[in-house]
Amino acid sequence: MCGICGAVQRHPPPDLAARVDRMNCALVHRGPDSAGRYSHDGVSLAVRRLAIIDLETGDQPISSEDEAIWVTLNGEIYNYRELTAELQKRGHRFKTRSDTEVIVHGYEEYGVSIVERLKGMFAIALYDATRRRLYLARDRFGEKPLFYHSSADGLVFSSELASLLEWPGLPRETDREALGYYLRMGFVPEPLTFFRDIAQLPAGCWMRWEDDRAEIHRYHQPDYSPDPGLEDEGAVLEAVEDALKNAVRRQMVSDVPLGAFLSGGIDSSAVVAMLQSASSEPIKTFTIRFEEASYDESPVARAVARHLGTEHHEITVGNAGFVPDDLWRIIDHCGTPFADSSAIPTYLISKRVREHVKVCLTGDGGDEMFAGYDDFVWGRQAQVVARVPGPFLDAAHGAAGALGGLPGFRGSSMVRRARRVFQAARQPGLLKFAMIHSLFLPGEIRGLVRDGEIEATACGQLPRLTDQPDEAASWTNLRRMMYFRVKHMLPQDMLTKIDRMSMANSLELRAPMLDPDLAELTMKLPDRYLINGRERKYILRRIIRPLLPAEVFSHPKTGFSIPLHKFQNAAYAELAGELLASRAGPMSLLDPRAVDRIRERGLVRQEDRADVSVYRASHQLWALMQLAAWAQRFRVDV
Repeated sequence: MCGICGAVQRHPPPDLAARVDRMNCALVHRGPDSAGRYSHDGVSLAVRRLAIIDLETGDQPISSEDEAIWVTLNGEIYNYRELTAELQKRGHRFKTRSDTEVIVHGYEEYGVSIVERLKGMFAIALYDATRRRLYLARDRFGEKPLFYHSSADGLVFSSELASLLEWPGLPRETDREALGYYLRMGFVPEPLTFFRDIAQLPAGCWMRWEDDRAEIHRYHQPDYSPDPGLEDEGAVLEAVEDALKNAVRRQMVSDVPLGAFLSGGIDSSAVVAMLQSASSEPIKTFTIRFEEASYDESPVARAVARHLGTEHHEITVGNAGFVPDDLWRIIDHCGTPFADSSAIPTYLISKRVREHVKVCLTGDGGDEMFAGYDDFVWGRQAQVVARVPGPFLDAAHGAAGALGGLPGFRGSSMVRRARRVFQAARQPGLLKFAMIHSLFLPGEIRGLVRDGEIEATACGQLPRLTDQPDEAASWTNLRRMMYFRVKHMLPQDMLTKIDRMSMANSLELRAPMLDPDLAELTMKLPDRYLINGRERKYILRRIIRPLLPAEVFSHPKTGFSIPLHKFQNAAYAELAGELLASRAGPMSLLDPRAVDRIRERGLVRQEDRADVSVYRASHQLWALMQLAAWAQRFRVDV
């Protein structure tokens, strides 16, 4: 696990190596164990290493025998031993026991298509000196990040935006299309970033930089086309269980101690059960305990740990515990506004876990692979409601709004949910699902922004999110919603959060649920093995029920999120006031009176309203605080 950066320059400046070194120094938290660099003839690659595999000889960059190929890797290749054996049979000689070197020899043997054989999480930079080509590649689901800036002078890239911005003279202008997506959805789709002239290499893609030109190729596309051979439930149970066991065992590869996050939910409990069964000693498990009871799953996690015999640790997050550093560290490590407040507990647990281990397995990706989210149910409801003729639908939406204003129904979550489902039902295609996830609704955005381009993006058809491959015509509605989650929300929200907050603490997190073999299998399962009646994750529950205590299956689903409205305190309110008073950079594109209303509403900690819950209001405020803080920290222009 590492951070990588580098540059290819047509007219290399005399201080090229020093520039890349400064970028590399900004990645020290991603790799505190060692640093390395290759520089020659206008090309410079650098890496900061967190040593996990091959502690003695695994430092990077790693080259071929003739030094024609140079590779840096951020991440882990879990099947490197099998690939090493395969390549040795073909005559390749290895000088290390690292997973990085398999990419060197794999490229010599298979060319850039070696990335298709890699099972892991990775961002790769490979320089072919003979052909003067630089390749960048990213794993299938986007577990590891990779940002770049291209110009007439060349290409600059890095694992983090703050590192990339160490390169002198990089433009810092707001991408207004990205800002429109952020206000509507709370995240920005790849390849956009908030910086107009900086892009992110999309998940499942590789780039070739040659002759001052970039070509991007997609090598992996999630495919939910049904497999008619996956009908027999007994055979499906066996296949999924084998794939899950193999995924966990594969990701246990490590030359340092490892542990596991244990929330008490089905996904992390399943991973811990498989991990403990494959371990000869009690594994270390870690959970967050929230003082807010409705968010706290620690009693269930404790029961799972006791049942499985793990060495269990709890980290407590109290109410009203906010300090300004909670916000600034997110900005510093994400390099962009990041609206998901669960980054705060992810950072806190990662900091404590790092005191015990360097590597942790998690249950992340389980909801995406096994259809566990509430919004899949909401989306199906919207599809059903969409069959109602328009006038009746409009009347039902209006009636739900009126009902929400009556005593006894004011602030009702069921009424707000009904209104959102009715709103979603009016939208075509995947816009139904986007409406369910909207941070700010179109009507709210029109009153907030003062820029036509931003408004057009945020209130429009969201083409970067609603486009689907041709084969989607054969998918069920559930599969289209799962595609939306995996393609967009997984890399830009969930995986961004766990990568940045864990690596801020030099901790490697692994997600067995995103193993390529397991993922490919779940994408082919009939819907009834995912959602069966009212039971979500049907097939996963059947597999792990004999392994875990009853508490795992009897308590309601609780997402890993912080009670932000309870976390607020005087320091939070003061910081919100300071940040949202700013009219600099992108904040100048927002109406000050609307911003003030969002601030006031977002700081109300107790009372839900008919149109917006305390939860949603507090997260709208948090999103604007993130935007203002980002503009301030990175000196962003409009």
